[in-house]
Amino acid sequence: MFKKIIFTVAIASLACSVSYAQEERDLNKEVKVKTAYQPKINKSKRIGELPVVQDTATFTPSFSYFIQTKPLAVGFSPALIPAARIVGEPLQSINSHALTLAGGNYSTLFGDYRFNNQRSKISDFGIHIRHYSTNGKLELENGRKAKPDWKEQLAEVYGSVYLDEGKISGKVYYEHKGYDFFGFPAEDDVAANYVDLFPYTEQVQNRFGLNAEFLTAFKDEEKLNFGVGLQYEHFTDDIYVTENDVLISAEAKIRRGDGFWSLKSSFDYFATDGITSMEELGRMFERNTLVWNLNPQYSLKTGNLNLKLGLNTVLAMGDDSEAKLYPDIAVDFEAIEGIMTLFAGLDGDLKMNNYNDIIAENPYVYSGLNVRPSNQKYKLFGGVKGSLSSNSSFKLSAEYSSVDDQYFFMQRNAGAANADYFGPTYSNKFDVVYDDISLLRLGAEVSVGWTDKLDLNSAVWFNKYTLDKQAEAWHKPEFEMNVNATYAFTSDLDFQAGVNILGERPVSLGSKVKTLDAVYDLNIGANYRLNKHFTAFGKANNLFADKYYQWDGYPSQGFNLLLGVKVVF
Repeated sequence: MFKKIIFTVAIASLACSVSYAQEERDLNKEVKVKTAYQPKINKSKRIGELPVVQDTATFTPSFSYFIQTKPLAVGFSPALIPAARIVGEPLQSINSHALTLAGGNYSTLFGDYRFNNQRSKISDFGIHIRHYSTNGKLELENGRKAKPDWKEQLAEVYGSVYLDEGKISGKVYYEHKGYDFFGFPAEDDVAANYVDLFPYTEQVQNRFGLNAEFLTAFKDEEKLNFGVGLQYEHFTDDIYVTENDVLISAEAKIRRGDGFWSLKSSFDYFATDGITSMEELGRMFERNTLVWNLNPQYSLKTGNLNLKLGLNTVLAMGDDSEAKLYPDIAVDFEAIEGIMTLFAGLDGDLKMNNYNDIIAENPYVYSGLNVRPSNQKYKLFGGVKGSLSSNSSFKLSAEYSSVDDQYFFMQRNAGAANADYFGPTYSNKFDVVYDDISLLRLGAEVSVGWTDKLDLNSAVWFNKYTLDKQAEAWHKPEFEMNVNATYAFTSDLDFQAGVNILGERPVSLGSKVKTLDAVYDLNIGANYRLNKHFTAFGKANNLFADKYYQWDGYPSQGFNLLLGVKVVF
């Protein structure tokens, strides 16, 4: 009963409050009408739709039409538009002639002339003539001064003809070299009762040669590319020797799959007349040898790996009878792309040591020196090479080889095995001795372009000889180094500097051994371009004025300067 009373009171109170609030709203609010009232009636929804007529009869309209053409004359003519072309830099004119003239102390004269034809898509042609001579006095080890009377001349004509898919090239040349055997000991350096083993004081070398070559250049590597070549050289000295050398060579290469098959072969025949026998001085004999070389190879490049597998077969017939088979293997792996490559290989060769090659290495050998072939049984090599940056490169390498009958130069002044000579003998000409050796070579080469103006190239080698019979590796250094730098100061002026270092070398004097001092040859030079036709240059060698010997008894020049001009037209 009590709950009903409370509920009734609450309802009554709420009704009173609502009524009161409504009264307050109606009394205190104003209503403003902005537009007149417009009643709107919604469209009623219709159920009916239009009727659909389904007629079974069909009607196809038929009509014809035509277009009556009539020409319309206009007075507009379109202009021709030329084809677009890539505009490049204009070709600079080429000077066909270059003449260099220079002179210096030690009565040095130098001249060089070159001619090359203008640009041609079908052929190249050139002429080259050079002269060099020097005759300043050089001081020997006993204080006496002598002149070398050294002179060189060269004349050559060369050229190439370019075919659609090949090239023919050739060269004809003549080379003359003359000099004196001025080294110690000479006639003025010994007692009157000494007998000269080789009683001549001057030497002349003449070389006449020609070579021709034909090579194909098919762009399709699956076609057989091949080449053939012919070389001939006639050599004479001014005393005893005449040598003729004919070399016929051929090569072929074709691609199959990812690899290349190739074959190289050559026949080399040389005949030397005027060979001197040390056992019977004055008796001459001939040396005739034919060497056949056959070198098949297979090379493969897959990703970062390059591989070459081959054999080098050498068959010598005639006075030098040899048959040798050598491996020809090389592999390199690009460990870091564009930065570092590892390489290794194994090969060997038979060096025939004909007289022309020997006198080119040491001009002061006696005329008719006969040197046995050297058999490089194997050479194992390896190392790492790569790039330090976009304008620098390096190479670190090691070589180990085993050679039978390696020759070493020594002066023939310890007497002669000849019963005709009962008294003491002497000579300032070189003979050779032989030994079976092992040679370890460690090398480093670096080429750096520090800036756009400065370039640096350097190489260093360490040599370790292991000998069987000889006490030392005569005339062979353990250390070699050369460094060369070029600096472009301006576009017209550049400088060069270099240093050549040759380590100490042992020399045999019969039962005694002496050592030739190390060579430190520092040189500098400069070129100044006066205009597009004239360039002045200068070069100074042996700045320390070191007195050094390349060959025992034959000193080299001290400080020497060469100044000249080059003209192109």
